Amino acid sequence: MTKIRQPATQRPRRLVMSRIATFFGFFQLGAVILMWSTSTTSLRHNLGWQGDDGDASFGSLAFALGLGFAIGCAVSGPIIDRWGCRAVAVPALTVYPLLYVPLAVLDGMAVLLATGLMAGILRGFVDIVINVNGVELERHYRRPIISSFHAAYPAGGFVFGIIGSAFARTFTESALVPFLVMGVAMSVLGFVFGRMYLRRDEVLPDEQSDGWSADTDVAPSSEASPVARTAGFIGLSVMIGFGLLAFVSYLAENAAYDWGQEFVRRTLDTTAGAAGMAVTVFSGAQFVGRVLGDKVTERFGQKAVMAGSGIIGAAGAGCMMTAAAPAQALVGFALVGLGVSCIVPIMLSAAGRMDPRNAGRNIGLVNAVGVTGMFVGPAAITAVVDEWGISWMPILPLGLLLLIAVAGPLLIRRAPRFEKSVPTTVSATAVSS
Repeated sequence: MTKIRQPATQRPRRLVMSRIATFFGFFQLGAVILMWSTSTTSLRHNLGWQGDDGDASFGSLAFALGLGFAIGCAVSGPIIDRWGCRAVAVPALTVYPLLYVPLAVLDGMAVLLATGLMAGILRGFVDIVINVNGVELERHYRRPIISSFHAAYPAGGFVFGIIGSAFARTFTESALVPFLVMGVAMSVLGFVFGRMYLRRDEVLPDEQSDGWSADTDVAPSSEASPVARTAGFIGLSVMIGFGLLAFVSYLAENAAYDWGQEFVRRTLDTTAGAAGMAVTVFSGAQFVGRVLGDKVTERFGQKAVMAGSGIIGAAGAGCMMTAAAPAQALVGFALVGLGVSCIVPIMLSAAGRMDPRNAGRNIGLVNAVGVTGMFVGPAAITAVVDEWGISWMPILPLGLLLLIAVAGPLLIRRAPRFEKSVPTTVSATAVSS
């Protein structure tokens, strides 16, 4: 049968609206994170956690948010598989931005930690449901689109970083106003866009995934369903492997955000303002990589992109370690940003496509393993810096990104790949509003 790509103008409006809503979900996730991070100083002032004496209390709250995030990633997947993306997206996108407001008015460590834990759990729900919806849309579109969704995350952070900074200059003693104004705005939009997510009955059944095939040189058995490919110990091992690759990406990302400015300032003796460009360049390169990632993946394939991501990222880390001038260090940060930009989107997409009926479970497992990089990463980098000095900070990301260059293509062979041509028909029942 002759297959041609379906023109974008023929895409059902339902899919287009759900795609826009998925962009918003990633935008909201980045926006709320920056709403939080630009308000921490005023929040600490309001809670009486100023200076060194308040570091332990604030650290406990931050840990509760991170722990809740990991829990939310782990438990939300099966719920999404059972009830569908829309049923979870509406309450999650609506409630999550509002859960930061109580932090600005409550008192007492126990209730603050409980609220922080709940906010983290809802963040996990949002993270997984937007990724699952993105993967289901990929199955409808029959081509890579997940990386472009992830590009909306730093875009939301950039926009609300500017807005949050303006609030922080005005409201220096309380985070209530920024949390309330930005939180309510994101909540209202979350309710509107959440209703555009795919319902459970709009998910393509496995037999309608004929635009996919196993990313391997050997054709899979016609009797091997996606469920069979991910069942049992082998399937679990593959998901954990995907999660470990995502872990490396998160670790490298946190190394740049947590240590980037200090690394450039101390190793190259620059000002704090000039050194701060390192994080900006990293974030900008990551955004560009995600915008271009879908086209690159479609052109060269998932295995090539995984290998290239590891090599480019490792080259960037090496460039940072050998930098003799700030410009060389910035080039290194840009290369690392490009290198890690598409790793997590590709891993989550692969996990969801291997077993569409359990996409939420698989994506949740991969992300839960991956986000442990946010916990382990800072401790591991700190140990390296304490033992060998800050000039060796990039050595851990360098080694792990080289591992991705080797292991990434081997693991991604287990995932379905995109065919360049697809049927012109799209199931009307699957996308009916």
